[in-house]
Amino acid sequence: MSLRRIISSFLATLALAAQAIPAQERADQQPKDLGLQLAGNPPLQMICRTPPAPPVPTATFETRAGFTLVTTLDGFRAAIRKDGQKIRMKPGVYRAKTCDPPIDGQEHIFAVTGSRNHFDLRGVVFETPVSVQSKLSGKAHVSDTWHIYGSGNTFEGGYFQNVIDMPYPTYRVTENEFEIRGDNSTFLNCIFVIRGSVPFGYSDFYGKGGPNFGRLNKHSFMSIQNANNTTLVGCRVYQQSFGHCVHFHTVDGALIRDCHFTGTLRPTNDIFRETVGRASEYGFQVMYRGKRHIPHDEMIPLTEDGVRSYENVRNITVVDTVVERMRGCFQLLCVGDVMLDNVTVREAGDFGFDLSSGDKGRVTMRNCRADIAYNPVFNLTRGKAPKGASYEMTILDPPDGARPTPRASLGIIAGDTCMFTLHDGTTRPVAEEANVLRCGGRRGLVNSTVTNHTTARLILDKHVRNCLIRSHGPVEDNGQGNTIVRLGLE
Repeated sequence: MSLRRIISSFLATLALAAQAIPAQERADQQPKDLGLQLAGNPPLQMICRTPPAPPVPTATFETRAGFTLVTTLDGFRAAIRKDGQKIRMKPGVYRAKTCDPPIDGQEHIFAVTGSRNHFDLRGVVFETPVSVQSKLSGKAHVSDTWHIYGSGNTFEGGYFQNVIDMPYPTYRVTENEFEIRGDNSTFLNCIFVIRGSVPFGYSDFYGKGGPNFGRLNKHSFMSIQNANNTTLVGCRVYQQSFGHCVHFHTVDGALIRDCHFTGTLRPTNDIFRETVGRASEYGFQVMYRGKRHIPHDEMIPLTEDGVRSYENVRNITVVDTVVERMRGCFQLLCVGDVMLDNVTVREAGDFGFDLSSGDKGRVTMRNCRADIAYNPVFNLTRGKAPKGASYEMTILDPPDGARPTPRASLGIIAGDTCMFTLHDGTTRPVAEEANVLRCGGRRGLVNSTVTNHTTARLILDKHVRNCLIRSHGPVEDNGQGNTIVRLGLE
């Protein structure tokens, strides 16, 4: 390992440790917010980070050489329709009150049709109220707050936030805050505060598509569709809405570097305190994908996935980035290469990593980290079994005060001719019932190597064959033709 990588890993670990506070304290810090919940219920107990305050405009600010100053929101709307500009927007707070005209049936508050522009937005705050979003169509796949049609645009230093200026659940929100349709879009050192979805507070208990059990209106941060080489560098996303953070559709190439995506969790026990709303109306039962009682003593996400792929996605790179408190922090089931380097997952809402390209590309996880707070680290169960992939993971301590739920574990791994390496970065014992890694599952694990430097117990299912298992922790072998080597006992 290079000196640069060692220093980067050490600093990232220190930063995360400094940010951690007890789970119960974090849950109780949230004041009642009538934009996110019904008035008749007690305050939501949520685990989420408070976004930084928007920048305060100053009388003096930098305008770089070659940039044209824009001082009004109308002036900015005109600028985003033109090509080849360098635009410096005057620092200040700009609240949208109107919407740009529809284009080819798509509706939006801002339509960026220009290309090859650099927008210097340092000190600029864009507010997009739900009252304005409510003016747009509620049909699926029709409305977005920012629709980026043009290519080669750079957005630098902006603070973008949703404003809930109507009581829950009377408003409607756009499907995505950003819809990227142009190649080579770049977001540099921006902050995004994403709020507003109906329902909120129940994960997908009452549907996430049609049909569903009551009105559904999701609100994601960014959809990248039929657009290549989108770059997010130094960006921070604070998501308090049911929707994905970043999701890809037919994409060849994307880079996420030095970013922090943070979502929202809720203890399931908190739901039983409600007296009005969907949970009480349905007798505190989950209705989606089978009627069943809401579980006690678990932790659910109030967002969808952190970084998610859909159809025909390849060449995704994520470097020096933290994703926390999202449903699936990473679900990248691709048809080409995937690289995660120096990536940390914290407090996954459903699972940490589900990464596979089958035999269509190579998955590489290098110098990555995760904790076993409430839910599994690995969930290699949904796509095709990875082939020739490499997964390197260090297990970290969960936050102080976090208690493992019945779902907490290292999860499930699978693959063909893959390498899995687990390092121990904990400073206190992992709960025995959570300190388990299942190998194989329905996808199987064959001709692969697992090197486990942690105390975790490995369970090799019957579909584990011809693998080399090197483990510090105990191994239960239910497979065939495997070689087991106990580390420290050779």
